[in-house]
Amino acid sequence: MQTSQDIDKLSAAIFAVQGELKPITRSKVVKTGKYEFRYAPLDSIMEIITPMMQRAGLVLIQAVNADSLVTRLMHTSGQWIQAETLLNRDHANMQGFGGEITYKRRYALSALLGIVSDEDNDVPKVTARGALTDAMESLTTRKQNMVTDLAEIIKEKFSEGLEIAAYEEYKGLSDNEEIMALWSLLPSNVRSSIKRLVEADKQKV
Repeated sequence: MQTSQDIDKLSAAIFAVQGELKPITRSKVVKTGKYEFRYAPLDSIMEIITPMMQRAGLVLIQAVNADSLVTRLMHTSGQWIQAETLLNRDHANMQGFGGEITYKRRYALSALLGIVSDEDNDVPKVTARGALTDAMESLTTRKQNMVTDLAEIIKEKFSEGLEIAAYEEYKGLSDNEEIMALWSLLPSNVRSSIKRLVEADKQKV
């Protein structure tokens, strides 16, 4: 993350926006069978926060350069804060690339302003194949290879009866996109076991 030399006025403006923020309705649902994942789409977030940002003297700029999405939050004083999110250009078509940009615009904006726009889960509840595939496609090639290798390690440990060891491998991931991508590569029996172990861990807290 980068910032202008001074950010005192910017910080006060962000504080003012966060003071107005209320929970944003998660109107979009990815659903299959009994599982679902809810989130607030980018247009809904912008509709709510744009008037707040204008009152605080803030403007949002998001642009795509060679290999990343640049998200800059600027104040009327000229102060700014900026973050870059790497993009995966290895998509089969422009529709997939456009979907990744929209997805990462929402997350980058939410991170800068402290907006909670989707469900925070230890284990993904979504099992819709399209959504899980999108999570894999949004990763860089290096991360895709890492997640694929990890999935094979976990499946092998489960096949050898080393359930706890496999679960420890799973717990090594903390990034939600990587977790969802991994989830798409695991068979249903392994996912069920992981869910059970996650719930058991929660009971210990």
